[in-house]
Amino acid sequence: MKDFWRLFSSFFRVALRREMAYRGTFFAGIVGQWIGYGGTFLSLYVLATSFQQVGGWNSAEIMVLYSLSLMSYAIGASFFFNFSTGLTRRIRSGEFDASLMKPIHPFLHEVFSAGYNVAYISHFSISLVILVVSLYQLHYTPTVWNIVYLALMVLGAAFIQAAALIASSVMGFFTVGRNPIADFLLWDMKEFTNYPITIFPKAIQFVLTFLLPFAFLNFYPAAALLGKAIPEGYPAILPFLSPLVGILVFALSVLLWNWGLKHYKSTGS
Repeated sequence: MKDFWRLFSSFFRVALRREMAYRGTFFAGIVGQWIGYGGTFLSLYVLATSFQQVGGWNSAEIMVLYSLSLMSYAIGASFFFNFSTGLTRRIRSGEFDASLMKPIHPFLHEVFSAGYNVAYISHFSISLVILVVSLYQLHYTPTVWNIVYLALMVLGAAFIQAAALIASSVMGFFTVGRNPIADFLLWDMKEFTNYPITIFPKAIQFVLTFLLPFAFLNFYPAAALLGKAIPEGYPAILPFLSPLVGILVFALSVLLWNWGLKHYKSTGS
């Protein structure tokens, strides 16, 4: 384990130096992300305000939903976005074959060599600001327990986000390109969590809870945090299961990636 963290820290420093080599571009990217995601937050806020409430959630509470989702994505994508989006290119070019000859598992080598994406600091910072402002608008009084609970839920959600990124990269072993079906299941379905899942039909609630557990990114943690109702008939323990669900789906995504690796055939490039 000590060697693992030493290796990770070495790759992290390399990634940080690479990003900071062009500081103007780096900080311009952060500003651009703030503007882009700030516009998304604003549009959701205006929409929720126009309807007064959406499924019993007001505009500030919906901002909590989106900020939790973006915050967990920032953490998960920091480690796995470069890895997941770059794998197809590396397979197509033949660069991936070099990972098969390294003294560490190809999965770890791909994650480490892809590098930590420090640009996601912009996503994390804007989501944190919106979360704090939204909770302040709700006159929410934080306690030590709530802060610990929130940290654990965000960490669990980050594992779910990472699992989605890992799973989306697996098709690269077979198609050497993007797969629209996988993109729909792993990304388009996540858009439902911008709003309380209780406004959707029972079938979608079931999918987002038990099949593609994106509701654990934000809805269930926020429901417990804000005292909101969960879907009728669902176990009351669900709002506390994000860390467990996150670890489980992350482990499954790694197993899926290894399954894809076993079926990999070099492109010969």
